[in-house]
Amino acid sequence: MQRASRSRLHAPTQALSVLGTTLSLPGASALSRLGGQPTPSETTVAGISTTVVRPPGAPPWPALVFMNGATPDGRRHPTVHRLSLALARAGVRVFIPDLAGVAGGELSPATLAQAVAVSHAASSSPETADRRVALVGVSVGGTLALLAAADSQLRQRVSLVACVAPFGDLANVMRLATTGTYRDGAAVRHHAPPAYLRIGLARSLAATLAATEATAELCRELRALDYESSVPVELPVHAFDRAGAEAERLYDLLANSDPRRFDSLYAELPAHVREAVVSLSPIHVARRLDAPVEIATAPQDTYFPIAESQALAAASPHVRLTVTSLLAHATPRFDVRNVAELHKLYAFFTRSFRAATNPPRLHSTVEQT
Repeated sequence: MQRASRSRLHAPTQALSVLGTTLSLPGASALSRLGGQPTPSETTVAGISTTVVRPPGAPPWPALVFMNGATPDGRRHPTVHRLSLALARAGVRVFIPDLAGVAGGELSPATLAQAVAVSHAASSSPETADRRVALVGVSVGGTLALLAAADSQLRQRVSLVACVAPFGDLANVMRLATTGTYRDGAAVRHHAPPAYLRIGLARSLAATLAATEATAELCRELRALDYESSVPVELPVHAFDRAGAEAERLYDLLANSDPRRFDSLYAELPAHVREAVVSLSPIHVARRLDAPVEIATAPQDTYFPIAESQALAAASPHVRLTVTSLLAHATPRFDVRNVAELHKLYAFFTRSFRAATNPPRLHSTVEQT
């Protein structure tokens, strides 16, 4: 009880330190030199290569699993590194797993299984306070955090889900990446995502095909494509053809740009692929979320329209949504001209830090610019 009370008392100060370090605010470097220093190490957790950052002092500590988004740097992204050190200085033990495919925008049932396994192992560690774990993620990693928190093995062990710019419905992302449109309730709206969203989608869907030598080669060719290309990249149609009829139907959907054809092409996908799409969509498990959920997103996100986060907030009474222009998709950005926006992001960090160390009563609120 003494540890919990101390964490709650200092949550706003600790959150300010974490936010300041993440945004590289003036004075943040001085804060980082105060007190004991964290100890990062490379290890394996549940068989997954993982960076673990231990706080100064003695355990047990609150635990947090961070799931990064699509970036070539993966778990070694500079912002992720700064955030993990700031959290550890504030007394939180941080796990950053190298989840299969995520760095290249790939999300599959295997990726989710790894996220659940690492989170379960982190919560089970004797160095983890109260055997509970906070799940934090950005973009695809945020979606993974939501899905993992709803898993039956894990849901009672989760103290918090905090995510930035997740998507809620993979089918809607498929529509968006291929046709530049998305469903917002009954309406169909236009949104132009980066060209490489389709590559991440192709990798994710190909990973759900039945495992054969041909589908393995298809996955290898898709992973070799330039994910950071600013222009559309041609998908390897020959590899889809060699992988068989199910892969050909997948290619037909991925190659289509006509919004009017999307529904019929989606319906023609193999049943097991469509089942995987549902299983990788947090909107379908939002009612199973028991922990408080904090979601932050930009009003005009580059990748996923705000409607994705709004739908998640509407689907669960435990979701609190913060909309702020200080986010550029998954990356916070400092703007001295907009103190009100900075305060909203600080409040998001404060609530998240407090819940990660002392879970609050569940709530449902939307904060809008």
